[in-house]
Amino acid sequence: MFQNKKSVSVIILLLTVYIFSIPANGYERTGKTERDINKFRAQTTVNKLTKENLKKINLIEIISKNFGYNSYHKLKKDYWRARILVSQKKILEAKDLLELNLVEINETMRIISKDYENATQAMIDECIDKINELKFTSEMNPNVENNRKLAENLKRIKLANQQFDNAYSSYINLDYVPCITLYRNAKRHAINILQDLAEPQDRNRITDKFKIHIVDNRNEVFNES
Repeated sequence: MFQNKKSVSVIILLLTVYIFSIPANGYERTGKTERDINKFRAQTTVNKLTKENLKKINLIEIISKNFGYNSYHKLKKDYWRARILVSQKKILEAKDLLELNLVEINETMRIISKDYENATQAMIDECIDKINELKFTSEMNPNVENNRKLAENLKRIKLANQQFDNAYSSYINLDYVPCITLYRNAKRHAINILQDLAEPQDRNRITDKFKIHIVDNRNEVFNES
């Protein structure tokens, strides 16, 4: 009887020692600290933002060179500072800098998107005036060429308005890359309308007026020479 009680006491003692030897968290079992876990998670964010931020900065740089925005210099500088931190294995610090960099990138793209909206709306308004003039002319002096131009440019203005509306929806959703692309598409349709409806002697003037937009719509940098 005494022997059985002694055996039970030994078992309870061993269980107690085992329970209290279990780490309070899982880090000690794997040999990893909380900082190691945070660093691992940060690496995923860093991998994503090094690609995403650079893509957006390259887009901003093209637009900036075309229309005179200056903030891209700081965006590039901060981005490459973060890349240096990555090369130095300072992943947590790189993550923080890249996240701040993304906030500033998105704010710059928001400003650009708003400017694109204003420029596109002005072009569309001018197109509508020209189309209405053509409608009046066609009614007063109907002919095949006027009817062709009217039908063609009514299709174009519809496309321009659709692209404009989709761009504005992207802007509201804070999705600035497609927003800019859609405004560019709308501007392209609008410029085609204005060129088509201009008098022959005025077509070069229209092209010259929108020369930077024409190049920017192709996501290229305008070069005067």
